[in-house]
This record gives sequence, C-alpha cells and structure tokens, in this order.
Amino acid sequence: MDNAKIVVISGPTGSGKNSILKGILERSTDDTARLVTATTRAQREGEEHERDHYFLSKVEFLKGIDEGTIPEHWYAPETDRYYGTYLPDLEKKLAQGKTVVAEVQIEGFRFFKKQFKALGIFIVAESYEELERRVRDRQQDISENELSERLQKARQEVDEYSKEYDYTVVNVRGKLEEAIEEVMDILRKEQYL
Repeated sequence: MDNAKIVVISGPTGSGKNSILKGILERSTDDTARLVTATTRAQREGEEHERDHYFLSKVEFLKGIDEGTIPEHWYAPETDRYYGTYLPDLEKKLAQGKTVVAEVQIEGFRFFKKQFKALGIFIVAESYEELERRVRDRQQDISENELSERLQKARQEVDEYSKEYDYTVVNVRGKLEEAIEEVMDILRKEQYL
C-alpha cells in the first residue's frame, strides 16, 4: 500500500475537526472516503453501525485488538470507552483507490504516519477560552471536573503534539467555511484530491 493516500485530521475536543471533516467530504469527489472507526461507546440516536462507527462491545473490541483487525486504538478513561482503527474498513477503501480521511487522536496519527506516510492536519480553535466555550455549549451538563480534564488534555495536545503534524489550521469562531477551504487548499497542494 505504498501509494495509499491517507489524510489524518486531529485536534482537541471542541476544535471543530468533525465539522471540517464533514465539509471536506461534502466538497470532495467519490474518490475520497471517511475512515469509519470502531468504538465501544453506545450508538447515539440517528447513528448507523458501519456508517458512523463500528459499534462494538468491549469484548468484541479487545478481540479485534488481539486478532489485528484493530491495529491502533486508544482508551478514554474518563468515559471508559475504547476507540480505534478498524482495519477491514481501511483496507476496503484503499483497495478501491480512495483517499481516506481519518479523524483520530495523536496515537492514531503516529500509526498512520509510520505505516502509510499519512498527511497530518491539526485543527485548533483561536484560543483556549474559545475552546472552553465550545465544549460548554456542546455539553451543557458537563461537570467542572470533566471540563477541567478535557481542557488540560486539549492544552497538552496543542502544546506538545500539534508540531508532529504537517499542517495546523486555526478554526476561528464563525469562520468554519474558511477553515474548510484552507484544508481543501492543503489537500490540493499535496495532491490528495
């Protein structure tokens, strides 16, 4: 899979990475596909198995790790959930010649960079205050303790990990379209589209 084209979109909670990923896929051709990851979290209303995630039990997920169908994964202790790359989904899309866009954390990016020479784009908000506002708006029932943990993790991701990526894109409040276009310009420049 030397000619595999994989783009990794990462960023802290509240950065807008999912909105940017959605915008990329809406503007791209059929030759671009989203990597569908595996998770042990409960399926939410409106989500579909195999479209949004591969929703697995903890036993199924751990079996996938042992069998190699989940070659990279991470555990979120604050929610007691596992997330990871579902290899059959990735292999199917690469075999179809598609550019695969994956939204994963730093561990996943390191895996894709090492195994596939993936292009990495890190998404950030314009400030930590804006990041906090977005998290509070999205999860109004979040405890102060959980908010503090998420913001601390976000600072670590931005301060320590963002420099490992090929590009950093600032997603300014109210300017999502500009951030999506900046990512699209990067993908065109790097010949991923």
